[in-house]
Amino acid sequence: MSKHLAVRHAENIRELGGYETTDGREVAHRKLIRSANINHLDAQDKQYLSEYGIKKVVDFRSLEERTAQPDQEIPEASNIFLPIFPLKETETASASPKKMMQRMQDGENALQQMVEVYKHFVTDQHIRGQYRKFFDLVLDNHKADESLLFHCTAGKDRTGFAAILLLHCLGVDSETIVEDYLATNRYLKKVVQEMYKKAELAGISAEALHGIEDMMSAKEVYLETSFEQIKEHYGTVGQFVHEGIGISTHEIKDLQKIYLL
Repeated sequence: MSKHLAVRHAENIRELGGYETTDGREVAHRKLIRSANINHLDAQDKQYLSEYGIKKVVDFRSLEERTAQPDQEIPEASNIFLPIFPLKETETASASPKKMMQRMQDGENALQQMVEVYKHFVTDQHIRGQYRKFFDLVLDNHKADESLLFHCTAGKDRTGFAAILLLHCLGVDSETIVEDYLATNRYLKKVVQEMYKKAELAGISAEALHGIEDMMSAKEVYLETSFEQIKEHYGTVGQFVHEGIGISTHEIKDLQKIYLL
């Protein structure tokens, strides 16, 4: 099970450290941290994360999301803006909750929007290129006692897919990878409940309430969508990592040197 960090003003913030690999090794702690928004961090949170060793923050959100809710700066950490989706999200799906809510209000089905997001993770060349840049940052995180934090808005989709790719490269089994993805539902439970209450008070329809659940949940059907696209276009996740993202066998070995004990 992933380790939840003792941060009071950020949701879904947790370690990838501690997971066992299929060859009996373990992912190192204090190296890779996944999270939702970090725009509400207070001084105590920032000090905690600084002492935890975070030296790089990678922000997967859109420019609109980043501008509306800018990251709180963690002392001594650089902040890298790496939007996963194209800046002009006109021809592709969007994982921005605000954009998805707007499309729901225009009559678009939330579940189908999410399915499209997970298709584009595999099929969109720009998105694959952004994940390649993310791996470059991860490969550069080789110094001892230095951590990299990566996040989006909910820490669920763009962040979740990045975690899936990382854990696969590190040799974690597929069942554990899916469990890490689904753990988001536990860590976002309070946030989703609050969204429901606000929506009910505003008189939102039952259909729209169900759409919020589809939008804010990590569902196996979403992952299955990505895996189906991977199977169709690349064959295996390993081939997708090599051919789709562009990670070489040598780089995977480097990742394992950096992150495995």
